[in-house]
Amino acid sequence: MKRILIVVLSLAVLLGGAFAQAKKSVAVCLPGSVEFFAVERKGMDQAAAKYNIALTYADAEWDAGKQLNQVENFVSKKVDAIMLCSCDPQALLPAVKMCNDANIPLITFTNTIGPDPTGQYPGVVTFIGINDKTYGIMMGQMAAKLLGDRPANIVLIEGEPGTSAQRLRSDGFKAELAKYPKYKIVYSQAIPGWTREGALAAMEAFLQTKQPFDLVSAEWTDGAIAAAKAIREAGLKGKYVTALEYSKALQAEIKAGNVQMTAFASIINIGYTAVETTANYLAGKKVPTFVEIVPVFVDKSNVDQYVPEM
Repeated sequence: MKRILIVVLSLAVLLGGAFAQAKKSVAVCLPGSVEFFAVERKGMDQAAAKYNIALTYADAEWDAGKQLNQVENFVSKKVDAIMLCSCDPQALLPAVKMCNDANIPLITFTNTIGPDPTGQYPGVVTFIGINDKTYGIMMGQMAAKLLGDRPANIVLIEGEPGTSAQRLRSDGFKAELAKYPKYKIVYSQAIPGWTREGALAAMEAFLQTKQPFDLVSAEWTDGAIAAAKAIREAGLKGKYVTALEYSKALQAEIKAGNVQMTAFASIINIGYTAVETTANYLAGKKVPTFVEIVPVFVDKSNVDQYVPEM
């Protein structure tokens, strides 16, 4: 009996060691530090705990060269997979060859690499996230819902210059506006770091020109909040503001009537799905080349149906 107990205990130790060794190491390369990614990490950590994945995060501080070096560093460490949210869709293309040459799967999420809004690129396993061109089209649809078919001047507040989100959202927005020849973008500005302060400064600078406008379309929450603040402080009435994404502060602005509409999808779900998809691939399961997260429209009529994550 004693010998059987020893054998059972020995097997338990060996199996425990085998399970511990089975934990996969995955590097997560983020482009910069904004609240969006802090929230996204919550979902990623939840999925990592469920699927026995060890995540290591790196922040590129909006520097494409630094992010490429981080990818190279993780390749040298021979991690099991690299998850990349690029700070520049073109500058990070060499990361694909780095990973492919080392036989390390490269998964992209939130921000694409390459020109395809669905994240398709040879050597990339899959892209998980929102089609940012579709997101931009939704911006245009919000504009049309508010402005109708009348002549209108529009201010466009864009995100971090050079990111796939900024480029594709702007492309989609302009493509949708092309359906309305009476609409005109009279001012546009990309804001480094997606900061509220930068958006506020840009909007205040525009207001000083005294150019007439009807709508401000912002590519993220803080851009819209800043625009609404500048408009209020200037004492202007009858102006529309729209956003993308969703936060507690934006929810309050929509309820107050300062921002009219937004479109968003759960950031936590994006992060969770990205790690879940990576875990499935590492487990030998087939994954789609594009895992699409679909946004919804939010306005004053349904704002209480959605819980802000930021």
